[in-house]
Order: sequence, then structure tokens, then C-alpha cells
Amino acid sequence: MSRSRVLRSSLGRVFYSIVGGLLIGLPLIVVLAVYAGGNPGPPPVGLIVGLAALVLAGAFALRLALVRVVLHDDHVELVNPLRTFRFYWSDVEDIDIISSAGWVVRVWAGGVPRWAWGASQIGQFGAVPFSSVHDDPAKYAPRRVYDGYRQMRTAWKRGRDRITHGE
Repeated sequence: MSRSRVLRSSLGRVFYSIVGGLLIGLPLIVVLAVYAGGNPGPPPVGLIVGLAALVLAGAFALRLALVRVVLHDDHVELVNPLRTFRFYWSDVEDIDIISSAGWVVRVWAGGVPRWAWGASQIGQFGAVPFSSVHDDPAKYAPRRVYDGYRQMRTAWKRGRDRITHGE
């Protein structure tokens, strides 16, 4: 059995780790600064809700730092922000790349498309949706996204052939 391959954005991983850490750390620093000066009285509800929202946004950003696609000999694992999917190659019907609000690699299994967040990029130039539905992925998709898509299709075809030929 060969080792698995992991597809992910290193830049995205670093960026979302820093943003998540800051969003979680900032409310803690605010609370420590306010209460270090003595007893300021009861905190306003708006402040509590705002700080809690920052912590939740930070936790989501940290989860975005973990998105990836793991290609195994017998299955693919999509680690997305809210859920992890595992599909055996025999269950995968298709793998495609589309351009809508960015470049999205999708895995079709059971008639349902699942985004492969670790191999996708929202917006052609980052988080801003500049791409068009008519863009050619081979020409316009970011190299990391298109290479990830090609690696996923190759692994899928190998896994499917392995099952067909009984290896």
C-alpha cells in the first residue's frame, strides 16, 4: 500500500491559523485588560455577545486551516470546515471542477456533489469572486487547484481500475 497524498493550501493554512488565533485571543486580552484594572461592574450584554461572536469566528477560521483532501489507494477523504466525508473509489461517480464564485472541485457520490474545500479556491484571486462560469479550468484556474483536481481524477481512475481488475 502506498502512502496517502494530502492536498491543501499551505498559504491558506497559515493565514486561517493566524486569523483564528487573533480572533480567539483578542476577546481574552480585552477581558483580561478590563478586569485587571479592578472591578468594572457588570459587563454590557452587547460586549459579551460581541466577544463570543469573535471567539466563534476564530474557531471557524481555525477549522478552515484544517481543510484538506487526502487521497488513499482505496478511498478519498474530504476534510471540510463543518464535516469530513470519506468515499471509497467504487462509490465515486465523478470528480469535476466548476467555476462559479471561484474554483470548486467537487466529488460526486450517491448523486450528490460534495465540495473538496482543500483543493478549491473561492474567487480567482482569493476571496473575491472574479471567475466566470465559462472560464477554462486548464487555462484560468489557479495552478494549485487545477493540479489538485488532476491528482484527484488520476487517483480516482486508479482506484476504480484496481477494483475492476480485482487487485
